[in-house]
Amino acid sequence: MRTEAKEALTRLKDKILDSDNLACFIEREELLRAHAEEVLAQPPEERYRFEFELLMDNLSTPIDADDVFAGRMVEGRWPYKDGFSRNGLSSPGHITLAVERVLKIGLQGIAEETARNAEWIGTEEALYFSRQTTACLEAIRRYCLRYADAADAAGKTEMARALRQVPYGPAYDMYSALQSVWMLQFVCSTICAARDFAPGRLDRCLAPYYNGDRQKMTELVAFFLMKFNEITGTCTDNYLRKPVPCVASKQYITLGPEFNAIDELLIDAATEVQLPQPILNFRIGKDYGLAAKAAHLLGPQCNFFNDKLITNKLLNSGIRPDDAVNYSFTACNRVDLPGRLYNIMPRIDSFTDSCGWFHKAMMDADDVTDVLPKLRIVAYDEIVNMMNARKSPYSKGLCYHFESLFINSCVQSCKDIWRKGAENYRWLHLMFMGIGTMADSMVALEKLRERYDYAEIKEILRSDYDGHEALRQEIIRDFPKYGNGDKTVDSKAAEIGNLLIDVFEEAAREEGFLAMPSFYSLTLHRDYGLRIGATPNGRKAGTPVSENQSPTYGADHHSPTALLESVASLPLKRCICGGLNLKFGFKPSEETLEAMIKSYFAMGGQHLGFTMVSRETLEKARQHPEEYRTLLVRKTGFSEYFIALSPAEQQDMIDRTEY
Repeated sequence: MRTEAKEALTRLKDKILDSDNLACFIEREELLRAHAEEVLAQPPEERYRFEFELLMDNLSTPIDADDVFAGRMVEGRWPYKDGFSRNGLSSPGHITLAVERVLKIGLQGIAEETARNAEWIGTEEALYFSRQTTACLEAIRRYCLRYADAADAAGKTEMARALRQVPYGPAYDMYSALQSVWMLQFVCSTICAARDFAPGRLDRCLAPYYNGDRQKMTELVAFFLMKFNEITGTCTDNYLRKPVPCVASKQYITLGPEFNAIDELLIDAATEVQLPQPILNFRIGKDYGLAAKAAHLLGPQCNFFNDKLITNKLLNSGIRPDDAVNYSFTACNRVDLPGRLYNIMPRIDSFTDSCGWFHKAMMDADDVTDVLPKLRIVAYDEIVNMMNARKSPYSKGLCYHFESLFINSCVQSCKDIWRKGAENYRWLHLMFMGIGTMADSMVALEKLRERYDYAEIKEILRSDYDGHEALRQEIIRDFPKYGNGDKTVDSKAAEIGNLLIDVFEEAAREEGFLAMPSFYSLTLHRDYGLRIGATPNGRKAGTPVSENQSPTYGADHHSPTALLESVASLPLKRCICGGLNLKFGFKPSEETLEAMIKSYFAMGGQHLGFTMVSRETLEKARQHPEEYRTLLVRKTGFSEYFIALSPAEQQDMIDRTEY
């Protein structure tokens, strides 16, 4: 990369690192506040379009001297005591942009297609959908033309030329394609007001625009990736969050399973940028070399998935083959079917309190042999209740959301996402947490039953081990634990996992849902743990349960191979996704990482993510955060700045077993 490009990237990176995490999108919020009464005077079905046009026609068009791509928000501290206006614009986010279609036919092509469909259908709703589409896309066009004028004034002729064409029209080269993608990402994340919009499989979409000039292409992609980090600063997703509507957005690019020159560009460019966004999600089939290179160079910025396992799960669930092979990711543990799967998060994604269900079953049981039958009953009732709560989240009145244009069936039927326009599959993703805690607890119960009556065991747990600290330490120190390749406890983890999936699939069949399970907790293993009493594995009441597919912190004390054997024993082929994070106190070689990923996936493993930093370094960063502001760690399914984590999450990171 040229020296001047490196220097410009460094300046842009420093501005992101030095940005004010207490600042909002001040222009956006001032405009919405100033026009709040006008918005409320509109019919409810017109408020979204009114605010969309208001912002597109009045936001300024700032350009930094080092910007290669346009699309930037003016930020500032909110000066008022009352909060922000939230009247029309809203979105659940978590959707894949229709990048390939927009690059080929532009937003204008989508508007024309929508108009044709609306005229053919002829209903009031279809015509309304077409009018809203035309209005919003014309607003984006006007905004881009104003930005083009600003680019001309700044002497950025290539930027100006592209903005007069894209994203309203088709892209014509790599630069215009990247500008088009970024403008879509920018509008969705900052105007539509939601997090986790994903550009999807860019390696496929950008391939036609690659001209072979590796240096030039790498520079362009590096400046493109830099933009993803401007939206939410250096905040985390759940602690001291920046007051912006896209709340610490995580943005995912899907690579593979057959890698091409664009995948290589993305890795090289991300290595130049060295910032946490976007996350690179690798679908790995037969080629492990490029993924290992990315793991070595980028560490926590990458996710690695067993492509065969996920594709087979989709096919076995009745997903159409062309949809199954085209899957991508819109969150750390969320498989998406681009253009085919609706994005109403309360409708299709739910974390379950499965460890809480286990605790209730255990305390209601009369003996050890009664625990899992009780768990089956509790889990079934809870899952049915969750399904009932997700049957009717749709809008009864006309409504419109810009991101509906990224769903093929919405465009075809001229129906909004919230009007059932995107219901191609009745998909439900339930995430079960605490599998390590439950497995360790069942094995501990069986061992404790050799020494105590079951009623005595329950009383010890109710007392939170009061007067039994020596026993608790014995359990922690000497009892077998999930994560060490111990077949006794690993088989118990598999038994519990299969039980939960069996119950989910049974309830789903009865209620007409496609069951998509995973073992995942995000960061809720700590929150849910607050509500759960003491467990037989030595865990005290109110403390975290095990996260994701991982063991209890510190319980895995043999080797990474033993850990991977334990996790691979779970019924992962029945799962749509999941999460396993490994922490190394050093940076393994590419060869070591390739062998590890390859052998784990051969065992039936599903996902891997890595943190490569020592406990000593993490302790120093906690004590001297000003010296470690760029230290990235693997949080759950994405990377964060360690110094931005909450104190509790910093401790979680330190407590993870270090290899």
